[in-house]
Amino acid sequence: MRDIIVMVFVTLTFLMRVGEAQHNAYCQGNHCFAVFQDPVDFATAQKHCESNNGQLMTVRSSESQHIISILIGITGDYWIGLRLPSGQCPDSASDLRGYRWITGDNSTDFQNWGLIDNVCSSKCVSVSKIELNWTEQSCDREINGYLCEYNFPSGCKRIDIKSEESVLYETPFGFEGEDLLVLPLGSTATLKPFGSKYICLSEQWMQGPWICDVLNGGCEDECLSINQQPVCICPPGKILHDNKLTCVVVVQNDPCLNFGCAHVCYQQNDSSIACTCHHGYALAEDGKKCQNGFKMINDVCIDEDECYMDGPCEHLCENTLGSYNCSCFEGYIATRKDPNKCQLHCPFEECLAECDPNDPQQCNCPEGYLSDVRNEIRICVDINECYNGYCEHNCNNTYGGHMCSCYEGFDLVDGWKCVQRKSSEGSGFTTPSDFITPSVKYPTQRPSTVTAGGLIGIIVCIVIVVLAMVFLLQHILKRRSKLEVPSAPKTQGDDGHDLEQVRTEKYPKPSVDRNFKQDT
Repeated sequence: MRDIIVMVFVTLTFLMRVGEAQHNAYCQGNHCFAVFQDPVDFATAQKHCESNNGQLMTVRSSESQHIISILIGITGDYWIGLRLPSGQCPDSASDLRGYRWITGDNSTDFQNWGLIDNVCSSKCVSVSKIELNWTEQSCDREINGYLCEYNFPSGCKRIDIKSEESVLYETPFGFEGEDLLVLPLGSTATLKPFGSKYICLSEQWMQGPWICDVLNGGCEDECLSINQQPVCICPPGKILHDNKLTCVVVVQNDPCLNFGCAHVCYQQNDSSIACTCHHGYALAEDGKKCQNGFKMINDVCIDEDECYMDGPCEHLCENTLGSYNCSCFEGYIATRKDPNKCQLHCPFEECLAECDPNDPQQCNCPEGYLSDVRNEIRICVDINECYNGYCEHNCNNTYGGHMCSCYEGFDLVDGWKCVQRKSSEGSGFTTPSDFITPSVKYPTQRPSTVTAGGLIGIIVCIVIVVLAMVFLLQHILKRRSKLEVPSAPKTQGDDGHDLEQVRTEKYPKPSVDRNFKQDT
């Protein structure tokens, strides 16, 4: 059963890569449809749909046409799965004018042709928001986007809830909501306000924590298999919520803080405290230490070759004295949850995809990347999650992931929401998302502030500078008044007094201050 569930999950990881561009989606019955705003030619659009186990949309009925009207929200042309076979000319007398669906057949109960030109060339069909007419286009032309359809064999029914409860559903195609009616295999459901989580497997809901190999068992922090049962583990200082998935507020007197577990401390069903070890280690007799790598032979400790005995590493294993080291092939890194396992890694915006040498169409990309074809080469392109509103306030895209942060005065909750802080302490930090966000703290930026004391000091300095400038100006005016030459006295008759005219040559010529120009 475990292997079946893991195999199903591997399939779902391909479906979850639907999202290489901004898109809207709609599900009905056992079909889901999505429109992508990504300028590509017809062949590239089909490959994008195929990379997610889908195909370009076939519009065989008026009902399908109605779905297109729901999906297309802006003007533009979008590819559908209809094309003219190579080397043929349009035939107005035949079904679909000689065109065929991407599936190879030409069966249909609906047609909506717009203007036609009857030109014999490589032609494919697009639709637009205006009257949703079918338009012939050159298959090599890059238009505004494309429509994909995805078929799935089974799913789960909606969960029955009470009036005060609600359920947030998320499909493997990348869209979520509380009112979704179609829930394909691999969908998850989060029950509010309790936070219980479920996953749709084998047409029924499995409550978390489920097996750790699938979406980390639904655990917020660490998922471990204890007594062959998945258990969510919280770091020291936090306790597990009643939903058995999330970790709640810091505990002041957490018994695990001083219990002395070498690796992991957890609370058992009877509320007692116990220790467990990471993969590759065994719990010692004292119930706290983790021992590895040695066995007793004739009263002598002999190093065991774990690489030969257990094969604990997914890729490369190197035996060491009393232990072993795992490493990954080139292009891979160790997973965040289990250092013995490896996952594809791309340190750049674009990398070559890993393809099956026997089937070049079967290619894999790291999580957070999209498979694309350029110049007939399959590559992986980083998805910018910030375009899809993954963060409530600030979003910083990274290679293969993203980081959220909040404005000053808010705290980050659930890795993307921002809640106003009640006290002045603390700041918003990023938290890792389930798959793609690295565990990096990213504090919000604090704007520079001026204290009251600093403001008073600035005012005092300004007053001192102004006073100094006044005194300096007064001093300059006094010096200049001493340098001025007396004006000639009035002549007789000016005011009725007899005055003697005085010649300026009788007075000594004043000295000239080098700092000032003499008046002329």
